[in-house]
Amino acid sequence: MGRQVIHLPVMGDEVIHWLVVKNDGFYLDATLGCGGHSELILKRTNAYVIGIDVDREQIRLAEERLSCYKDRFMPINANFKFIDSFIGRPVDGVLFDLGYSTYQLNTPQKGFSYRMEGPLDMRYGRQGMTAYDIIEEWEAEEIADMLYRYGGERKSRNIARKIKDKKPRTTGELALLVRKSVPRRNGHKHLGRVFQAFRIAVNREMENIKQGIIGAFHVLNKNGRLVVITYHSGEEKLVLKTVNELGYTTLTTKPITPGKLEFNRNPRCRSAHLRVFEK
Repeated sequence: MGRQVIHLPVMGDEVIHWLVVKNDGFYLDATLGCGGHSELILKRTNAYVIGIDVDREQIRLAEERLSCYKDRFMPINANFKFIDSFIGRPVDGVLFDLGYSTYQLNTPQKGFSYRMEGPLDMRYGRQGMTAYDIIEEWEAEEIADMLYRYGGERKSRNIARKIKDKKPRTTGELALLVRKSVPRRNGHKHLGRVFQAFRIAVNREMENIKQGIIGAFHVLNKNGRLVVITYHSGEEKLVLKTVNELGYTTLTTKPITPGKLEFNRNPRCRSAHLRVFEK
């Protein structure tokens, strides 16, 4: 399993270029995942890195991957929304690579993928409501609002009514229900929107992103860098609104996107937008 999740981090060269302001600095990888970005920082600099992730299994995999850097790397199993409560010193840069990881997507038990049969969980960690809990406990109107707000799903009312009526328990059952509720030619687009909306709601991603960006501001040194990679417009708008409210200086007037070579190597990065800010 560990070998399968080793992959090139999204826009790794660009992250290093913009994030590393001091070769021997102190950096915070707020979305550690399996350690791809942290490995690049440790390999190319003499910096110290703290990696944060709410998923204990990913922490374990990252520790294995980065074992040769253990004197300069410290993992923390926590939610990045609490950054400013457990980082005890100022840092020179903070990285957020938002969204789920390849490991999480390819682990059926996590329930993130509509292509793999698994329970309707979708939690990054082990705490809080699952996607099935939402189906059980929320009213159809609430589910519909969630599908529209977080997924931009225009057929949210129809899909929500069917979800509440059938109460699917697995990713396969939910995927089949959505496919039967929408035109066949656009089925995969609707599936993507519905699964995205559930994932965001389950993990309270918007709330966490805002709190994480605020926390990063508190722990950054003056002239420290904040690098954020987003994957959908809702994330990007929230990040831009929050950094403007805090008074960050924007260093990238337009989002940086993956090059053609990287896209060919990793098609999943196609929607990635990298933005850089300075305190």
